[in-house]
Amino acid sequence: MNEFIQNISPFQMVAALLVIAVIVHIALSFVLKQITKHSGSTKTQIDDHLIRAISAPLKVLIWYGWLYLSLRELTSEIQSLDQIVSYISITPVFILTWGILRLISSIENFMLESEGSFDKDSVRLFARLMKILFVFAIILGVAQFYGYAISSILTLGGVGGIVVGFAAKDMLANVFGGLMIQMDKPFSTGDWIRTSDRSIEGVVEKIGWRMTRIRTFSKNPVYVPNGIFATIPIETPSRMTNRQIYEVIGIRYDDIAQMESIIEKVQALLANNDHIANDQPCRVYFDVFNASSLDFVIWAFSSDTEVGEFKKMKGKLLLDIAQIIADHNAEIAYPTQTLHIQKT
Repeated sequence: MNEFIQNISPFQMVAALLVIAVIVHIALSFVLKQITKHSGSTKTQIDDHLIRAISAPLKVLIWYGWLYLSLRELTSEIQSLDQIVSYISITPVFILTWGILRLISSIENFMLESEGSFDKDSVRLFARLMKILFVFAIILGVAQFYGYAISSILTLGGVGGIVVGFAAKDMLANVFGGLMIQMDKPFSTGDWIRTSDRSIEGVVEKIGWRMTRIRTFSKNPVYVPNGIFATIPIETPSRMTNRQIYEVIGIRYDDIAQMESIIEKVQALLANNDHIANDQPCRVYFDVFNASSLDFVIWAFSSDTEVGEFKKMKGKLLLDIAQIIADHNAEIAYPTQTLHIQKT
């Protein structure tokens, strides 16, 4: 057997290796197809993502093996191929890196597509950090393989990092601002946010590394650097537990005798309203003798947080209060003046 192999020329060996590579490629494709068919019948979808991720790197690895072994066989005929073989010997590391990056992306896509409790912004951030750290580790490993001093590279990187940090402090502030948003979770994608002065208000569409995209209610996109969120107060109305109802209603001075009864009826109306949160403060009280009215205050909280439903409920509530006032033969006051003329 050894004599037979020795009698085969390098070019014949390359052809034999090509046939073996084709056979292995076809066999691998068949096996992966069967595994994919079996995984398609399972409830979870993560196995489908993982199989798709490793399929391409495995096939590339087969053809790399054919190329590497073929070049080694041909070095006896072509001496210059020795240098090429030494260069491509590190290629499996890059194929492995590619495969792992595809695995990370597949897990990220699975978590983003699933309807679980995964926070999509955190998933994206964590996946990006994993890719960056893994690629950085591979680069250091390859540098060490080729004889470079890792300590010198890290020292140079540290000095360079300080220089870059001073030159790009605003960009770094935005990057760290995005990291803090992901960690502290003051808002997430899909939340309605606004600044205290309402100069920025809208729905968060995307939280990026450097800036956040907000879609205003006029449908204009606003791109806000993440560093700004560390310096200004941010409200997240979409996370409110209740909406406040605060109304001041005035009746005529002529109806002061009906004030106490009106307040009692309004209190009963609120107490029996299913849209009013009973676990929150609910107050109705006579407040002030105004210039042309007697004002009473309604202070309560609604369990409806969606703005459309809240407005509809509040409108009906105000009409019911107006009906209570009318039932007491009273009227809602409007600005008036009474002129008294003294007879002489």
